[in-house]
Amino acid sequence: MIRKKAAAVLCAAFLLCMASCSGKNAAASSSASSGPGFRDFLGEFAYDLPAACMVYEQVDGEKDESGNPVYGIQYREIKDLDKLLASTDTAFLLYFHASVYGEDGGITAVVEELAEKLAGKVTVVTLDAGEFSDMVGKYNISLLPEFVLHVSGQSDKVFGTADHGSWTMQQVADWLAENGYSMNGG
Repeated sequence: MIRKKAAAVLCAAFLLCMASCSGKNAAASSSASSGPGFRDFLGEFAYDLPAACMVYEQVDGEKDESGNPVYGIQYREIKDLDKLLASTDTAFLLYFHASVYGEDGGITAVVEELAEKLAGKVTVVTLDAGEFSDMVGKYNISLLPEFVLHVSGQSDKVFGTADHGSWTMQQVADWLAENGYSMNGG
């Protein structure tokens, strides 16, 4: 009798746990069980560091008019860039820019929009090219901003800003889609 009650309690606890894991939380839970996820290498909010991760997440304390949580892009400190990029639970879009030149025509705002639309598929990492000259050399970056698609276990792909001359964010989105990361379900 005690075994049956214990089994019933364990079963109920398991079902309750499974029911509470939904949406993005379920994805985070499953990646945690298979090893470290990319969030394990992120720290506090960081809007002025040479390297940061644009993460689409719930904004603490913010609610919409209906009382629902508000989500948006938050910049998070990167504790260890090498380990972050070696994590296998996500693809990364490296966004190289030059902070010494300030904002370049609102590109960062559009990159934030791209990061939001690709949340759960691709995570955007912002890198100040002046601080990451080794990576600029590795990818032969000659013009900024530049984008590099990094997927663990695959060859990195460079958008090629210098080759495009002028380009739009839609072209960057199309390039990502060609590489398997569409904003429309791909």
